[in-house]
Amino acid sequence: MNRWIFLWRKLKRQLWVRATAYAGVGVAAALLAVFLAPWVPAPMAERLGGQSVESILTILASSLLGVATFSVGAMVTAYTSVSSAASPRVAALVTSDEETQKSLATFVGAFLYAIVAVTAINAHYYGQNGRAILFLFSLAMVGLVAFRLLAWINRLSSLARVGHMIDLVEGYALDALTQRRDLPLLGGRRGHLSAGAEVKAHATGYVQNVDPARLQAMAEARDCEVEVVAAPGALVRRGGVLARISLPTCDDRAQDDFRSAFTIGDSRSYDQDPRFGLIVLGEIAAKALSPGVNDPGTAIQVISSGVRLLDIWAGDAAVEKQTPVRDRLFVPGIVDADLLDDVFGPVARYGAGDLAVSIRLQKGLRALATIPALRPAIETLTQEALERCRAVLPIPADVSRVEAAAEGR
Repeated sequence: MNRWIFLWRKLKRQLWVRATAYAGVGVAAALLAVFLAPWVPAPMAERLGGQSVESILTILASSLLGVATFSVGAMVTAYTSVSSAASPRVAALVTSDEETQKSLATFVGAFLYAIVAVTAINAHYYGQNGRAILFLFSLAMVGLVAFRLLAWINRLSSLARVGHMIDLVEGYALDALTQRRDLPLLGGRRGHLSAGAEVKAHATGYVQNVDPARLQAMAEARDCEVEVVAAPGALVRRGGVLARISLPTCDDRAQDDFRSAFTIGDSRSYDQDPRFGLIVLGEIAAKALSPGVNDPGTAIQVISSGVRLLDIWAGDAAVEKQTPVRDRLFVPGIVDADLLDDVFGPVARYGAGDLAVSIRLQKGLRALATIPALRPAIETLTQEALERCRAVLPIPADVSRVEAAAEGR
């Protein structure tokens, strides 16, 4: 996706961004109320411009700090719980959850609004008309806080639930898979450049985003072709190859131009990396199947999520048949076998000794085997899973049940 859109999406997931914006709105509302004072009718000013507004603001200021502190503590508890019960890669979704951010930001913004408004009242910043406007603002703020408090209580009931985390990860994976399915190879072509200048990475980390439109524009400006060597999700070291261009040399300016299309970070991102969401789902299943947790139901839920995602991914057979929209760009494709192993591999390895999980896995793979594009990879994974079950399950009757599930009997 466009690098600026990616950076904006990454930035707005930070808790402090939304909290700062809400705080700024709260402070502005408190200070700008005086400018609406000339439009307040005299009867309204007389009725609402008394001392009651100061009482409301005092209650808001004294209570919301405690509410915000409690909410942050609840979020940290949920973060820790998800890290231990599911996966640390899932825990980041707790802090980036939109409902959580809106609630915390509302409490902080309303608290600062009340503090600034009380200070302004004591400084005689408002006249009677301004206090009437402030009274209306305060009533609206009380309603907003009450709504967000109820929404936050409802969110707390599911925030640390593993099932809720699976749904969140599935949603992110679905967005990335759908985006790549609808624009295969990032709109480019499959292939390689036999020779050319190399664009080197300036830091070590994971490729989080590639801006194909910028690469196409740079290639057109220099009348060359570009091969993306490090696709989203790849780990590159400083000085590693990000891309290759069909030019004999690449000066510093060209290096900077082509390099700017790549965003490198410390961890993988869900946005443009379809495999990452599936990997995290596999990690959740692996954690659930560990002896310390022993929760086969969660692994079965992950299998269901994997079947839904891969059915959407491979359900359309026209993934590779679309006309490239960026003819100067070569991009490596995603191997279906890798997607299958990402989500089902951990289940096959760690769940071979659980009869229910093994049967559900075979049924899920058999359901996906009806898709021609996935059939070869599924046959290989099915046989590997059966071999693990034969080696682990002590009772032959259980092995026979797994084999029957694989054969559809």
